[in-house]
Amino acid sequence: MNIILWDNNKQKNKIAEIKSMDSEFRFDNDKEKLFILYSEEKIYGYAVIELKENTELKRIFIINRLRNNGYGTILLKYIINWLINNNFDSLIVKNHKKMNNFLEKQRFIKTENNYILENLTENKKQEKNLFFVSKFAILINIVLALLKIISGIMFKSTSLLADGINSLSDLITNILVIIGLKFGSNPEDKDHPFGHGKIESVFSVIIGTFIILTAFDLIKGNIGNTFSNENHILIGPIPILVTITAIIIKIFQLIFMKYKTKTYRGQLINSLLKDYKADIAVSSAVLAGIFLAVINPVFDTVIGIIISIYIIGEGYKLIKENALILLDSQDEELLENIKKDVFKFEEIENAHDFRMTTSGKNVYIFVDIRVNKSMSVHEAHEISNKISKFIKHKYKNIKRVLIHIEPLY
Repeated sequence: MNIILWDNNKQKNKIAEIKSMDSEFRFDNDKEKLFILYSEEKIYGYAVIELKENTELKRIFIINRLRNNGYGTILLKYIINWLINNNFDSLIVKNHKKMNNFLEKQRFIKTENNYILENLTENKKQEKNLFFVSKFAILINIVLALLKIISGIMFKSTSLLADGINSLSDLITNILVIIGLKFGSNPEDKDHPFGHGKIESVFSVIIGTFIILTAFDLIKGNIGNTFSNENHILIGPIPILVTITAIIIKIFQLIFMKYKTKTYRGQLINSLLKDYKADIAVSSAVLAGIFLAVINPVFDTVIGIIISIYIIGEGYKLIKENALILLDSQDEELLENIKKDVFKFEEIENAHDFRMTTSGKNVYIFVDIRVNKSMSVHEAHEISNKISKFIKHKYKNIKRVLIHIEPLY
């Protein structure tokens, strides 16, 4: 199945075909947009929206033999993504006869007379903000990494060199953020029903491995320096100036990041803020090591090893957190809260096998519920819908709730 936006210059003949399918078809080319669902040149459905301050879904139509097979949902999601990409912030449905359940599944909110889906561009604005912050951080980390690594090599400071590698790992992390946002934000499709969010975790595991290998190489070099009479640190104002400059830049970067993300503090941003605080502490330790090297050069090497061990720890945490996501590790606290919510519905006799999978920021929940065996399929289905809608509206990061209904004998 494919979806196209109707073009008067290319698909003039499509209008006549749609009219033959649906006698209630109405379309104003000047004010409205027509989306056509088709396969192998055969039209299977369409939707019409009117573009205005609150964009209105005028009609959505699927041919009889394909109804209740998810094609309406595919078409509606396509329209929502089109609106987001074209900076329309809401979609309203006024004529929602027999569409209540269909709309509520897509998080439409019922008002007095209508259904509305608002704040469509909020995620896009957040992503643009994150792109800007990440690109800014990349530039800063390039400068810091070059300054620290070159100064560390020139003045034979292993702690400053280790701090430079730490800034290099931050640079890679910010590149990962951009890649993750670029690919992970792609919507669900037929081949990726849970979206593309796990790609960020895949890159994170690879980068975590790279960080650990780099840190081990630094430790090896530091230990070699400890037993060598060569390559002792050259004390001078430049390493001190570079380190103080790095601390000031990092403090500025932390303040800037907090300001730019004050309206949105997702897990990724919180992790970056923690990383920036840790970078300030690491650079402060390097500064202390340079001063202590005046007493004995071994202090610089010891601090270099400590920083390398810290980098290994950060790499390990990065691998562990994202490996657990890829392995579908379960959030027991979240599942327990959802379980309590499910048992609030009096029609539920029992519920079990609460499971979840995570894709980026979206969570998908799976649960088996047991109802009275005398209950009709329609009644059981309505209960399932009520539970699903309740959970999705309560937990904003839950994208879908898949419920398997079983009879209680």
